[in-house]
Amino acid sequence: MNRRDPIWLEFTRMAMACQFDVLLHPEHPEHGPEVAVEALELIEWLEQMLSVYIPTSDLSRLNMRGQETWVDVSMSAFEMLKLGCDINQQTQGCFDMTAAKLSEAWGFSSRQGRMPSELQIAESLAQVGSQHIEFDDAHRKVRFAGPIAVNPGGIGKGYAIDQAVAMLRDRGIEDFAIHGGKSSVSAYGKQLLEQIEPGWKIAVRHPEQSERILGTLFLRNRSLGTSGPANQFFYFKGERYGHIIDPRSGWPARGALSVTVLHPSAAWADALATAMYVMGVEKSLEFCSTRPELGYLAILPGKRDGEAQIITCNIDQSTWVASRD
Repeated sequence: MNRRDPIWLEFTRMAMACQFDVLLHPEHPEHGPEVAVEALELIEWLEQMLSVYIPTSDLSRLNMRGQETWVDVSMSAFEMLKLGCDINQQTQGCFDMTAAKLSEAWGFSSRQGRMPSELQIAESLAQVGSQHIEFDDAHRKVRFAGPIAVNPGGIGKGYAIDQAVAMLRDRGIEDFAIHGGKSSVSAYGKQLLEQIEPGWKIAVRHPEQSERILGTLFLRNRSLGTSGPANQFFYFKGERYGHIIDPRSGWPARGALSVTVLHPSAAWADALATAMYVMGVEKSLEFCSTRPELGYLAILPGKRDGEAQIITCNIDQSTWVASRD
């Protein structure tokens, strides 16, 4: 076997409706496998706190009672909700944890896309707005000041990965990668001890031609989130509608084939990938230009069928290498 071939140990667990993997290279510390398993168990525990599909979770209880009274939640739920509201404000509403009603109206929550009526869109928009989430910091309680419900679909995986990363690093694991569903990734240290490349190799594929690799990202001590409608869309009267809904208008966002965001935090990377897809390229470049910690890579349709145009911001040549073909 070629010594340059990537060899690592892989630990897998299903959670949050996807597969989470922790990858360690063979020269891991002796306790590495034990910590990797504990990190995956932490993600499972967080699912019990954060999933809206588990009736006893913090967010399910909040959705049931939050319009009536203050609801006690775990530190994890409280922290994630506050983070989501912060991102909502910074992106001027392009990311919103309360937008699930819009996905329901368009049929994407049941994976049966359909064209809603203007009335259905208006009624759903009336139930969207992170500004209606109120926090009692002293007692760690949350309530709703409007007819809303929260869903962590655009931030939950990233938040869980951040907590797993913190555990791994606190326990002395320095070289590892962890991903959830392959669209949310964090990578630290080196993929192989002998490698020259700066970080873990992440292949970037054409969103609509999975066999075609457009380039490689090198991820080190950072996280990555990717968002795009390639796998969830429908056609109506010849128009294509994807599953990423603009929470401000109630209509599917359009433009890029996919958006990838690099950030120190997986939760931020996940949420900003959605928000910056909604923003569009021009606004995203403005947003990115004032945030040096943020990297942006958008894949757009090319001038000819099958071609792709790639636009980046705050990503240098040591981080992104485009394929030559």
